[in-house]
Amino acid sequence: MTEADQIRRTRQPVTTESLFAELRSLGIQAGDIVIVHASLSALGWVNGGPVAVVEALLRAVGPGGTLVMPAQSAGLTDPEKWEAPPVPHAWLDTIRDTMPAYDPRITPTREMGSIAELFRTWPGTLRSDHPSTSFAALGPLAREITRNHALEDPLGQGSPLGTLYRLAAKVLLIGVDFDRCTALHLAEDMAWPERPKTREGAPLTVDGQRRWVWFEVPKLMDTDAFVPVGASALRAGVATAGPLGEGQGIIMEMRRIVDHAVSLWSKKPDGAAGEQGV
Repeated sequence: MTEADQIRRTRQPVTTESLFAELRSLGIQAGDIVIVHASLSALGWVNGGPVAVVEALLRAVGPGGTLVMPAQSAGLTDPEKWEAPPVPHAWLDTIRDTMPAYDPRITPTREMGSIAELFRTWPGTLRSDHPSTSFAALGPLAREITRNHALEDPLGQGSPLGTLYRLAAKVLLIGVDFDRCTALHLAEDMAWPERPKTREGAPLTVDGQRRWVWFEVPKLMDTDAFVPVGASALRAGVATAGPLGEGQGIIMEMRRIVDHAVSLWSKKPDGAAGEQGV
C-alpha cells in the first residue's frame, strides 16, 4: 500500500496524541508491562510514522511501565531450512562459514515491521541474546525480561515470554491477528512440553570468536492454528478489541490468553501440536 493509498483511507491524521487516547480506552494503563505486535500500515496515515507509535506506547505505559516487542531475526538460522526463498545447496557451507555473528546491538529484525525495527534501536532498549528469536524491552523491568534466553528455549517458559507470563504482562495486537501473537507459542510449550525437537544453528560470538553453533529447539505449530484460539478468546471476553487509528487494537492479559489456549488444546489428543507442522 502506497502512502497515497494510506492518505485516501485515513479520515484525519493519526497522531501520538490520538493513539495515546485510544490506547487508554483499550485498557493500557501507566505502569503496565505490555508486549506489542504491530502493523504500521493498519493504522492509516500516521503523522511521524513508527516514531509516533512508539512515543504513544511509551507515554501510555509511563516511566513506571515496561514496553516489549519481538525482535526476531529469522535469517540467523540454518540456511538448509530456508524456504522463502530457499538457497542452492552448494551455498550452505559458505553461508554458515561467513554469516555475521548475532549482535543484539546491530543485528536487524526481519519481517517484524517498521515499529519493532525502530523500537529495538530506541535509546535505552535492551535485547535478549537469542540469535533468531530475541525480544526487546524498555522500562524498569527490561533487564529482568531480557536477561535469560537460552538457545534451546526460544519461546518457552525459560524465555522472555515465560518471564512476561510470570510478571502478569498484557498483550497488545495493533492491526494484526492472533497468528502474530507469540504468547501462544508459550501456551504451546505448556500444552506439549515433550513435543519433538529439531536441530538449529546460528552464528554466535563465543570466547571472542565468531562460531557457528548447533543446538536443538522444539518444533513449533503453524501460527495459523492461533487464529481460532484468538476468535474463541474474543467470544469469551478473554481478549477485547477496539479502534486504533484506522484499524483495530486487541488487548488481553497474557496469563488469560495463554491459559485459554492451553485449556482448548488440552482437549485435543497428545501430539496434536506436532501434527500442525513446523
